[in-house]
Order: sequence, then C-alpha cells, then structure tokens
Amino acid sequence: MKSLFLTAAAAAALLMGSAAQAGPFILAGTDSEDHGSFNGTVNTGGWLYMQKALENLDGGVTTGFKKVTILGSTSTALTAATSAFNHSALVAAGWTLQTITTGSFGSFFSAGGNLGTGILMMDSGNNVAGGVDDSLLLPHATAIDNFLGAGGALFSQANGYSWLSALVAGVTFTDVGTSGDTSALAMTAAGTAAFPGLTNTDLSAGPWHGYFSNIGALTDLADSASGGNAGKSVIIGGATGAITTQVPEPASLALVGLALAAAAAAVKRKRA
Repeated sequence: MKSLFLTAAAAAALLMGSAAQAGPFILAGTDSEDHGSFNGTVNTGGWLYMQKALENLDGGVTTGFKKVTILGSTSTALTAATSAFNHSALVAAGWTLQTITTGSFGSFFSAGGNLGTGILMMDSGNNVAGGVDDSLLLPHATAIDNFLGAGGALFSQANGYSWLSALVAGVTFTDVGTSGDTSALAMTAAGTAAFPGLTNTDLSAGPWHGYFSNIGALTDLADSASGGNAGKSVIIGGATGAITTQVPEPASLALVGLALAAAAAAVKRKRA
C-alpha cells in the first residue's frame, strides 16, 4: 500500500509542474560595445563590463564545452566582444572563441541541446554598428532555451529582446529608444559581487537603452541611479537553476486532488 501512495504522490508532483534546470545568464539593457575600449593594457568602460560578465558566467557552465560563441556580430560589436574575451580569464582557463554568422544561424541552432558550446554572446542589435537585430534571433528562441536547459550560459545586451518570453516567463523589457538614457548606472550589492573590479563609472560610460520589469526571483545586478527611470533594473541575471516554471492549470490541480483521494480511499479499503 505504501507503493500505491508513492505512485499517487509522484503523479501529483508531475502534474504540479516542474522547473527547467538551466545554466547562468546575464541580460542587459546596455550597448556596452559602443562605450568602451582596449587601452593597450586592459579593457576599459563597457568592454571591461563585458569581460566581467563572461568571467562571471564561466563557473556555471556545465555543457562540457569551453567555447564562447558570438552570435552574428560584425564591425564594432564583434571588435568589442572579441576584446572582452581575449583579455578575460577564460583564455588562461582553456576557453576558445568562435563567431557564427547570421546566415549560419539555422544550421547552428538545428544541432539542438548544448550546441557544442558553453556561452552564447548576443550584441545590442541596432544600438551598435554590426549588431544583430533581435528578429533574427526570435526564430531560434526555443533552441536557445534548450541550450540553457542543457547547462549553457547566455550573455545578452539591448537587442530588443523579442525572444525573451521564450526563456523567462513574465519578465518584460522596455526599450527607451535609440538615443538611450544618459543617467548613470549603479550596481547593486549582488552586482558588485558578480563583477569584481568593475566600477559604476565603467558601467556608466555611455547611454543605456532599456530596462526589465517583473523580474521576480531573478537577480537585480544594476539599476538606473537617477532621472525618470531611476531604480529600474537595467542588468539582471540568474545562477544555475530555474529559468521557467510551469504553473499547474486548474484542471491539473483537480487531477492531483483526484489522485490523492483515490490513494486515500485505497488505503482505507485495505485497512477495512
């Protein structure tokens, strides 16, 4: 009879929904590619932020591939992403870098699962020269979600985020326009811990282009510090864990109740 109860409980657990286990991610409303540089020794400004983001994601990747994949970037976007990687701690740790052209997105994402890589880098789209419009990423949102589910990591900047709902249910992104918001950004305590050595000055080297709302249990890493958008979450992230959570429908809850009631009735009959 114990096994009958466990079977019912297991069925109930399945009907209650589950959380997809995923790799870490950092999502930003910034276009840091446009607001940084390599000074001959180190990355500065936004490029240093990009470097710190990659270094933060490194430890949470479980795909087994030490490879950073830049998704379609060219021109300034590619130069910034390459510098962020080349001067990061990932190189000494054995990581490599590759760029997938927009024309190769279909074949790359059709591989499914871990995609043979560890970290995906998305640029800030139309906010930077050589950026990839989010409309080209949207058809592959499910594949990106599956990649996270396979233990991969994601770093994205302000490309429009039309694909966001496929990864993080409920979170919304508000675009503040191509001219951006010039108010300074300030890291939260979590952001300071996530990006050691980065300053608010580095992060605020230029305008930013959007913020996130309804972030729920996700981590707020940096906020707008002033102006009309003060207090808005401009950079958010998540550690390895639940990306999306399936909430049980009312019918599913009813089935759970029936399963448990049946188990209880069976126990009662047996004891009688």
